[in-house]
Amino acid sequence: MTSIQREIALSLYRWSTMKTRKNIARKYMALGSYPASILFYHRVADTYPNAWTISNANFIQHLDWIAKHARFASLDDIRTSQLNGHRNVAMVGLTFDDGYSENCEIAIPTIVERRIPCTYFASTHFVETGEPFPHDITAGHPLRPNSIAEIKRMAEAGITIGAHSHTHIDFGKPLSDSQLRTEITDVRKKLQDWSQQPVRYFAFPYGLKHNFSQRAIDCIFESGYECFVSAAGGLNWPGHDANHLERIHGDPGMAALANWLTLDPRKLKLQCAISYQLNKPNPKSISVPMDSSVVMPRNPINESN
Repeated sequence: MTSIQREIALSLYRWSTMKTRKNIARKYMALGSYPASILFYHRVADTYPNAWTISNANFIQHLDWIAKHARFASLDDIRTSQLNGHRNVAMVGLTFDDGYSENCEIAIPTIVERRIPCTYFASTHFVETGEPFPHDITAGHPLRPNSIAEIKRMAEAGITIGAHSHTHIDFGKPLSDSQLRTEITDVRKKLQDWSQQPVRYFAFPYGLKHNFSQRAIDCIFESGYECFVSAAGGLNWPGHDANHLERIHGDPGMAALANWLTLDPRKLKLQCAISYQLNKPNPKSISVPMDSSVVMPRNPINESN
């Protein structure tokens, strides 16, 4: 199936289920249990299109659609309603992973101009050295990462800076204590020095259930982060986990974005795939009991119409 065929098929599916979606949305709003969505992007550019790049025009279309149908929210705002258990509006968070220089040409200036909250997760090795990411070298296009100066300018403009490891490592693989400190603890110190901000959020590279480890999560909270984010695709339900936020990829096109953000009934019945323990109390969150496994359901109430 081509990308155009997928767009058409998904759009037809969304319209065929629109009545159900509207009923679900009204119910969640009335109960104060509306789920928040957090989008993540990697690279916004018009050259070298690939699976982790969206064009500038398409990205602006995403911003326009969200502004019309939901409320942009910071990760702090979303975590607040995770903790207090009440959300009666559609909230959408905006994030970036890796750290590509092209994002500073159109995407970031547009976000700043529109005063949209945004968290930018950077991998420090590539920022420090200017080396391209290995996956870009493999793809045959060694693209330019952000520089320290760009990180500083984004922070000065109001972008929240977050951590995305040092070398974009897979935390699902066996790592030593020294590696964890380099990839988690030291990264926070560097980003705080560059941005002059408290760095409170950590995004796992790759972000799927097999890219996590309990030791890495322990190190995140021991290093002073307040929350980590994944990238497996999922919604965030008020009253549920505020130490871990789930995110949705900002796919090129419009159909996938509209399908997720209008509450696809199929997505609501999925279960969170990431399980972990909070082995020490997180002073910024009370939603997860100490020494207990966390497998948060995505849908807290009956889905019947």
